Amino acid sequence: MKYTLSVIVLYLCALAGVQAQTIKSGSEWNVSNLVYEATVNTDKTITFRAMAEGEELAFRIKAISGKRNEYWVYQDPSDDCFNPYGEVVRAKLVEQKGWKLLCLYDADNYLHEVLEGSFVGDGEKVAVGKWMGQISGKYTDSYGDVLEIGHEIIYEKGVARAEYKNITFNGCVTGVIEISGLTHLEGMWEVVQTLKGLTLYEVEQDEYGMFTRKSQKEELEWVDDTPRFDYANTILLNDKQFRKMPKPTLRIMRNSILAKHHYMFSSPDLVEYFGSKPWFSPRPSNDDVNDELSLVERLNIELIKCVENCSERN
Repeated sequence: MKYTLSVIVLYLCALAGVQAQTIKSGSEWNVSNLVYEATVNTDKTITFRAMAEGEELAFRIKAISGKRNEYWVYQDPSDDCFNPYGEVVRAKLVEQKGWKLLCLYDADNYLHEVLEGSFVGDGEKVAVGKWMGQISGKYTDSYGDVLEIGHEIIYEKGVARAEYKNITFNGCVTGVIEISGLTHLEGMWEVVQTLKGLTLYEVEQDEYGMFTRKSQKEELEWVDDTPRFDYANTILLNDKQFRKMPKPTLRIMRNSILAKHHYMFSSPDLVEYFGSKPWFSPRPSNDDVNDELSLVERLNIELIKCVENCSERN
């Protein structure tokens, strides 16, 4: 019996040791265009560092006693690096179905940011890929032609008609694309997501990399068979572009995640909006909806809520 208990104790100690080392020194964590590197300190705290436009960013986490995979978040005391998460007080490590994520919460339990450690690539390429995923789809232009925006290609009637490239600045996605091949859209355009589709503002860039809007703009109306914000069900929104949307658009975007699961809405404006969509039909009960939501969907709902809340406070 004593031998069995000893084995159990040793097993639990070994398991605790594995859990304590889940975030390892040298591991990388992606958010937007940044890649943070983790360092486990001698006092078992963990420092995350990244470079942004020549400035070093850093914050530190410390395990919360008695809570598995939860940490306090604070300024790293060992250097003068800037802490980009001054409002964040708590972090939670989530490991589920291949995902390894560090979720950062403020004192009111709003999810401010998610660092992804399950897959890390070149920060700029990851950010650009997510941005293209957000603007991809079928739209009608001012001439009534259907344009399909794909990965660096714009199609018309299934034929590649134009190419576009994303303009980045210091590794950051600017939201500006340069189109070549379509006469009326030739040039550089700032792309702004709207509830109805995209608004393209013609821009010019100065010697310092800054963009200025010119007089011309183009409205592209969403005509895809999928929901307007379908990407919010699959792409983890740990980037900056969606945060530029106005609060009413964010509300629709957040509820679109639920609408994809045929959530039965009670708010009149949501009933009217989603009721007009051919892909939506309300379910008789919402009892099982939360169980159907994926990890990405749940986190995106939280991230969007945080941006909505911040817009109320500002």
